[in-house]
Amino acid sequence: MTNYDELITAYEVEVRFPDVSGMEHLQMLMTRSKIAEAKREQRLNNEQCLRLAEADQILLSQAGRFYQAIQRIADLAAWRAQENVTPEQWWWYLDVIARLPQSALRGSELVAG
Repeated sequence: MTNYDELITAYEVEVRFPDVSGMEHLQMLMTRSKIAEAKREQRLNNEQCLRLAEADQILLSQAGRFYQAIQRIADLAAWRAQENVTPEQWWWYLDVIARLPQSALRGSELVAG
């Protein structure tokens, strides 16, 4: 059985360190995908959803820094194509998000997933 508190805590810690390796960021994106699956299946409680939304806002605000590290080791566009990633999994689109103006990300509905 998956401990969603542990997954969310790991994600919260990971989004606070945008200057670590791209490999660690890819792991963070995979963790975020596991959390999204739990959210879709309504396995997260209200507090966990709030924590997730707050961590997502940090990821969004630092998308450029995360993407810089990831692009050294991976091509996100190719990864998305290979893994059939949907736009609902917005965290796999850091290359696109990094080019958006910060004003477009405040209160963003991207974080719905």
